[in-house]
Amino acid sequence: MKKNLLLLITLLLSTAGYAQHMGLTDDGLDEVLLAIDIEGPAMANLEMKQVLQLDPEQYSQVERLNEARYQKMLEAEQLYAQNEVQRSKTFRSIAIETDQTLKQVLDEQQMRRYLELEGRFNTQFVSENEEK
Repeated sequence: MKKNLLLLITLLLSTAGYAQHMGLTDDGLDEVLLAIDIEGPAMANLEMKQVLQLDPEQYSQVERLNEARYQKMLEAEQLYAQNEVQRSKTFRSIAIETDQTLKQVLDEQQMRRYLELEGRFNTQFVSENEEK
């Protein structure tokens, strides 16, 4: 009984200690984005400007790029509405094309953060191999 109680207390303390070391999230940004009634490229622009700390020139280029990307995605969605495989391939090629253009606009640290933001950090290496 004493061993179980000691084990339970140790587990609770280690869990609390681990929680103290967890990093901060961008909940504040999420709340702002949810409070504003925007979507599509406007939301991507706002989030990228905030998270990647874009300068005005970068923001202008990213704004044009996001508008083109979302337009291509809408066209692919309509064109391949019945063909999920082709739609997925088209979305992937749009993502690779966007990544290549963003590499010219963003510095290395911003690009790394962008891929983390998109949840595609490890796909950078896959997309580099596909273009050859």
